[in-house]
Amino acid sequence: MAETAEKEEASGKRRIGSGMVWLIAGIVLFAFFESIILLLIGMAPTLVAVIFDRSPSKNQTRTVGYLNFAGCLPWVIDYWLVGGDFVRVFDVFADPMALFVMYSSAALGWLLFFALRPIVGSYLTVAAEIKEKQISRVQQSMEEEWGPEIRKDAEEKLADLIDIEAATADTPALEAPGPENTESQ
Repeated sequence: MAETAEKEEASGKRRIGSGMVWLIAGIVLFAFFESIILLLIGMAPTLVAVIFDRSPSKNQTRTVGYLNFAGCLPWVIDYWLVGGDFVRVFDVFADPMALFVMYSSAALGWLLFFALRPIVGSYLTVAAEIKEKQISRVQQSMEEEWGPEIRKDAEEKLADLIDIEAATADTPALEAPGPENTESQ
């Protein structure tokens, strides 16, 4: 009973909070409409990255978006400083150099994303192999110092830990007694 009241109160707060977000978004949209149009057209490659990026971390979208925004920023700042209306916004897009800078900065983001992924992956693979060799050397030195029994004991303990983890993964987690769980106790 108290749990449902807490849920209703939390959802009421969420409704008020989301209503405030929509109100603020509407005010910002109205106040900066021309700037938003400028950014929407200038950041079209970022919208494409949003559509194609299926990863949960959205690294592709962030890489393209940050550089694309950096390419659009000089014209947005110029628009804010000089001012104007829709005619000025469309004059920016009539300038081939503006479009070239905006879209080539996004292309640089795409290039960075696709070129650096294999490089970083290779680096991480080599670093893991080096770490594995270091651990192997430490194990060998410990075995020389303590004898081969130390390795057998460690392997047995590791096997026991793996068995325990496998057993706990199959069993459901214990639940705290709540209103729905107290009847069965």
